[in-house]
Amino acid sequence: MREELVALAKLAEMDDSARDIDAELKEIPQQLEELRGSVQMLESMLAQERDQLSQADALKAQQSAELKERGEGLQRARKKVAQASNIREANAAEREVDANRRAIKEREDELGRIGETIEAKTASLAEREKDFEEAKGVLQSQEESSKTRVTELEEQRGVLLHGRELLVEKVPKNVVKRYERLRGGIPNAVIIVTDGTCSGCRMALPPQLNIELQRANELHQCPHCRRIIIHKTVVED
Repeated sequence: MREELVALAKLAEMDDSARDIDAELKEIPQQLEELRGSVQMLESMLAQERDQLSQADALKAQQSAELKERGEGLQRARKKVAQASNIREANAAEREVDANRRAIKEREDELGRIGETIEAKTASLAEREKDFEEAKGVLQSQEESSKTRVTELEEQRGVLLHGRELLVEKVPKNVVKRYERLRGGIPNAVIIVTDGTCSGCRMALPPQLNIELQRANELHQCPHCRRIIIHKTVVED
């Protein structure tokens, strides 16, 4: 069992040396995904503003058409006033003139408001398009630099973990599974005990456990944090 514990200690030391690299390799795609999410959000907002601007333009065209119709209606009503043959026809024509004037005023006011809206949305759209293009540029640059960085990290990781498979073969499969499960949840899954204390959780170990650790007859775990513990004399020998 001693040789197996030594192999496990070396395996853990090797994995710990590559821990920061593994963390960065995991972090890079997460950062890229966040950037892609930001770009997609800007693209969605851009599409919404373009749609709103398109709707405003359509409404402006509709109001302009109605204004033209009301203007033509006003001209017709004025002709009716001029051509009225009696008071009743004249009054009816005057009411039609007033109605068209009010409608024209309403359309002109509405067109003014729509024009202000279009102006504001056009300016906002220009800013949004600028932000979107900048975000796309940042994403593209980050993707390129991340690709280079990942290649560098994988090369470094390959050097640090060279020979790992040989160590894994020396450790029982059930122990490897336990070790992998532990290191997936906590750092420093294997602790080398030097002073009767687990440096992982800083808790003192029972004296009898210290004795058993030095015998190296079986695998032990810290009773407090469940990390695998190996006595320093085992790896030193």
